[in-house]
Amino acid sequence: MGFRGFDAVKLTALANDLDTLAGSAGKLHNRLAALLTTAQQNLPSGQTASRDPELQALVGDLVPIPSFFGGRRRLPGSLTGELGDMQSSMKRRIKQLEGVQELARNGYPVADGSVFLDENAPDAKKIEEALRNLRALSGKDFGTNGNRDDLEKVSAELDGLTAAEIDALMSKASSKDLAFYNELLTDTGDSGWNPFDKNGLPEDKRRYTLSLMLSKIDPQNVPKFQTAFPGMQPTFTNTGAYEQGGNNQNGMKNNGIHWESPGDPLFVNGVSSEDVNQNQFGDCWYVASLAGLAQKNPRFIQEGIKVNPNGTVSVRVWDKEGNHQWVTMTADLPTDQNGNPISTYGNGESWPAYYEKAFAMVYSEDGDGERGYGGIEGDDPKKSAPYLTGQEGEDLTTGGFLGIGEDEDKNLDSLKRAFESGQVVTVSTPADESLDKNHPKEWGSTYHSNHAYYVRGFTDDGKVILGNPWGTSGYPPITVTQEQFNQYFQAPEAFDVP
Repeated sequence: MGFRGFDAVKLTALANDLDTLAGSAGKLHNRLAALLTTAQQNLPSGQTASRDPELQALVGDLVPIPSFFGGRRRLPGSLTGELGDMQSSMKRRIKQLEGVQELARNGYPVADGSVFLDENAPDAKKIEEALRNLRALSGKDFGTNGNRDDLEKVSAELDGLTAAEIDALMSKASSKDLAFYNELLTDTGDSGWNPFDKNGLPEDKRRYTLSLMLSKIDPQNVPKFQTAFPGMQPTFTNTGAYEQGGNNQNGMKNNGIHWESPGDPLFVNGVSSEDVNQNQFGDCWYVASLAGLAQKNPRFIQEGIKVNPNGTVSVRVWDKEGNHQWVTMTADLPTDQNGNPISTYGNGESWPAYYEKAFAMVYSEDGDGERGYGGIEGDDPKKSAPYLTGQEGEDLTTGGFLGIGEDEDKNLDSLKRAFESGQVVTVSTPADESLDKNHPKEWGSTYHSNHAYYVRGFTDDGKVILGNPWGTSGYPPITVTQEQFNQYFQAPEAFDVP
């Protein structure tokens, strides 16, 4: 009798057959190579034993060298490893299948996505133990030392659960138990009675556990998770785009911001600074840094984001303490009434939006002011560097880089040295709205006051080429002389690229 369309007995028989075939692949390889070699030796000069280049390549391949020495990388000898890997994976998945089948027989909810995962088979005892300890938090007297040690115990148990186990726990735990757990996690204040008590969990540890849970649970449990842990979805209702209906600087407007999942993939043609378009949130200081990093090290950006099997997205982020983590979020993004993205986006690719969403989750929790997307509007570009790379940014001003003197704090040579040394370099414009009309005409709408830019390069005669994080469509890079830089720009900053 099959379970959810899978028959463990038949699958096991197939895996055993593949194992047998894998063991015979080496002998078949040698026999076929010997046959082709003999045929080649008996053919007239200029003729080949086979018209198939794959088979012709076996001529003379008679020495049975194991694959880890570089041998048998061609068929059929390579099947020894390929079929062996396949049957091993199948047997692991069969154990998982049998484990979730046992959970279902014992009354546990089992999501279809958990049935054939390549992970350790679920253990009902681990689920029950974690559930008991989670439920025991309600009404417990934590004593004078606070609740942190109890929360750490529960979080460690949750961290160790497989996807099938954590999903079963999420299904069985009550919404009340989960919400109370979140309340305890996020309340790090002391009791006022004991100066040594410790409550809640630090932000990095809390986010680690919740991100791990969100990356594993079945999509049908995501709404329940979001209700219990609202901090895992950054708000946009405190942004200028929401309150004023758009971005006053670039003129973009909207009506009806809501959450919606995009239909675009993370990447189309890899990563490029050309993919970065700030759109309507006022976080040019972060987006300029992101675009500069994408220009300098696109591979670093691409390796720092992934889509999980359940459709959630995880982004690599550091926090203000230098803690490295993967922040997991739902796939939905702030979108206008027509389905167009409000947040930073790409040209048919979504990776910039998820980097920004992860940053809104981490930076807002680190700060003491506003949270969510509103918490990342209006700040200093160098402050984004630690979150993108784990390294501090620096001012390229008086004495701040290569011994620059007081009269050289905006010297383009200093920007060029930093840029050519591999750093991301950003600059800002003064908060003087008169400059929006009184600037060189050739800059068009690319120039704007109270805005951040990133260095794209330099001309042969020493001018700096600046990119606007609003994107190159409609806002082409501008070329700036030393004299123009002194008048229209300020605050050059830089950060190292991994």
